[in-house]
Amino acid sequence: MNNGLKALLIAAGIIITCIVAGLAFQNTREGKAQASSAFAQFNTTMSEYQDLGKSMYDGLLVSGAEVRRLIDNSIAAKEYLQIKVITGDGTEKSYVYESFDEENKKLLGESRELPGDDKGSSGYINSRAVFLGRIVKDKNGIIVQITFEQQ
Repeated sequence: MNNGLKALLIAAGIIITCIVAGLAFQNTREGKAQASSAFAQFNTTMSEYQDLGKSMYDGLLVSGAEVRRLIDNSIAAKEYLQIKVITGDGTEKSYVYESFDEENKKLLGESRELPGDDKGSSGYINSRAVFLGRIVKDKNGIIVQITFEQQ
């Protein structure tokens, strides 16, 4: 009887060990899935944060001075971005990148030209004028164009 009791205790110990090991493996798999999900969410948040400085212009009214500053900073930083300005007289001028392929949402023709300071020059942006911003994203969700239209 003593040997039978020992055999039952050993069998119970083995069963409990198998159950604990199974639960540990299950928790490990769930933890790995949660970590993977958290990492994907972190990457999404970081990509949104990187475009935060540009996405704020969507639907925002800004001064011409702010538009000029953004153009200057984008050229200096060599950003992959087109800034299109439509002035009150209907003139359209593109900066940083000269053209934008609407169908493929790709930029073409890098430009280093800054807005003119002379009121009579082509592409003059009045510093006190108010512009409405609008953004365009490419297929990867990256902002590639900001359009400012004078109001």
